[in-house]
Amino acid sequence: MNALLAIALIAVLGLCALLWWRLGAALQRADYVQSKLEEARYALAHKAARLEMLRAQTQSLADILFDPLLIFNVRTTPYTLLTLNAAAAQVFKIDPQAAQGRTVMQVTRHHEIDALVEALADGREQPEAQIMIEDNTFRMRGGQISAAGESFVVIVLQDITELLRLARARRDMVANFSHDLRTPLSSIKLLIESLQMNLGRNPERDRKLLAKLAGEADSLQHMTQELIDLSMIESGRAIMRLVPVRALEVIESAFKLMETQFDQKRLRATYSVPPDLWILADADQIRRVLTNLLHNAVKFTPAEGSITCTACAVGESAQIEVTDTGIGIPPHERTRIFERFYQVDSARTGGGGSANRGGTGLGLAISKHIVEAHGGKIWAEAGLPPTGARLCFCVPLAEPPNTPQPTAEDAAFS
Repeated sequence: MNALLAIALIAVLGLCALLWWRLGAALQRADYVQSKLEEARYALAHKAARLEMLRAQTQSLADILFDPLLIFNVRTTPYTLLTLNAAAAQVFKIDPQAAQGRTVMQVTRHHEIDALVEALADGREQPEAQIMIEDNTFRMRGGQISAAGESFVVIVLQDITELLRLARARRDMVANFSHDLRTPLSSIKLLIESLQMNLGRNPERDRKLLAKLAGEADSLQHMTQELIDLSMIESGRAIMRLVPVRALEVIESAFKLMETQFDQKRLRATYSVPPDLWILADADQIRRVLTNLLHNAVKFTPAEGSITCTACAVGESAQIEVTDTGIGIPPHERTRIFERFYQVDSARTGGGGSANRGGTGLGLAISKHIVEAHGGKIWAEAGLPPTGARLCFCVPLAEPPNTPQPTAEDAAFS
């Protein structure tokens, strides 16, 4: 009996030892699994930190760029936005924080960009393309990159609206100058041929032909001088001597220079300027601005129309306006008329011979540069109903040069 009890006790003890050993092994395995889980958690946290650091660095670099930039994660579908810079957020009118994780179409709302991202994600090379976003034209290009074990597609948009406008202006310049140069050159050639054929037979007729020849030569000289002047003004080489001048004197002298053109079309030209209005300006340059505005009014005003110039003080500036009863300026052209080489459609010039000749399209551009060099601005408004145009500009006011300055005694007395 005692032997059986001893055997049973030994068996129980052996079973307990076996269970204890297995429990220890299980605990060791649990510790091993726990350590592996901790390692995996650390690795995931480290990878997440690296991705966040990469995203922050990418965001900082992207925000430096002037061009819109978008980066999409294409490891999984649908492709989602990883980051976009401030320029892209402004173009697509979206909050950068709210845009995180959104799809291509949700962010851009453009099928062309969605198709480009999909093509690049599939490894297909895509040529540059142009897209319209509202009123602006963008050149679109992109590529696929890999970083931190992830695949991304980068899309860059370059705003080429201004480049296209300048290219169009350059084409217009070539066309306009080709036409404007051909006209006086053809006239000069005909006049010279007439003089060669009949020189000395009719002195009076020869003098008239020579006068016309001189006039056409003056036109060519005026065109080239405008190009030179615009180049000097834009490069900052034109010196503006700003001194107090009486606005009335400048406007009077401009109207006298234009008297012949007013008489040719029988225009009623008047001006109304306070005699005590003084401006801080270069008198010759502001006179040039006024003659350009008056010439523009003459060109687009039919015979027996009227042109009026007014000036008044508005705040710390003097505002000068030239109003005519001509054909007016369409609203969409009121800002463009001050561009270099831009000319209003010749179909609206109303005819009328040489007085309505298109010109170089530089007069108003030169005027804009002169006014801005004075610290002012120039713009176009609607004229008198139902037709007409009003061109305005402002320059700083000035104190009359003989105005006595207050002394210390005056200040104390007051």
